[in-house]
Amino acid sequence: MGALPGAPFTQNKNTEQMACEMTNGYNDRTCTNGKGGIKSVLLFPVSAITGSIGLSSNQITSLTVTGETFLYKLKSNLSSYTAPIKVNKDNGTLWYEQTLTMILASDTKELRSEIHLLAQNEVCALVEKADGTIVALGLEEGLQVNDGGEYTSGTVKSDRNGHTIVLFGMENNEVPDVLQAVYDDLLEQQSPAV
Repeated sequence: MGALPGAPFTQNKNTEQMACEMTNGYNDRTCTNGKGGIKSVLLFPVSAITGSIGLSSNQITSLTVTGETFLYKLKSNLSSYTAPIKVNKDNGTLWYEQTLTMILASDTKELRSEIHLLAQNEVCALVEKADGTIVALGLEEGLQVNDGGEYTSGTVKSDRNGHTIVLFGMENNEVPDVLQAVYDDLLEQQSPAV
C-alpha cells in the first residue's frame, strides 16, 4: 500500500512494518573467547582520502589514501577505544561518539613534535584490536586530539614517562570493520617510526 501519512511505517494488506526494522538478534552465550585491548593504530589525515570509500555490510572493502600513513604500535593492556551510540529523543537524532586513547610509554623530542603535528589534523584511525580485527574510527568526520591528553615525567622510577593521547570525534554511522587487504595496502604507505 505504501507509507502511512506522518508515520515511519509501510503497510501491506496484512501487516505494518517499521522502516528501520531490526534484522537479527544476538546470542552472547555461545562462546567465551573474546580479547580486549588494541595492538596498533594506523593514522592518516581525513583529507588524504581520495575517491569513494567501498563499504559493504559495514566493512570497508576499498579505501584510497594519498601520501603517507603513520603506524603507532602500542604496548598491551594500555590503550583502548569507545564508540557508544548517542540518541537525542527530543530532536530525533542519532550519532556515535568515538574516543581513542593511546598510551605511549616513551618521550623523545621527535615524538613530541609528531604529537604536535597530530594535534593540528583531523585524522582517520584504523585500529587493530587484540583479536586481530581492524576497525575504522573517524572515517567520515575525523578524529581530533582532545583536551584529555597527558604528558608526564612520572614521579617515581616505576611511573610512566610518556604521553596519553586522546582523540575524539562524532560519526553518523556505526564503526565499520576494515578488510585485511585494505589495511595491508595502507601499511605499505607508512612513514618511518620515530
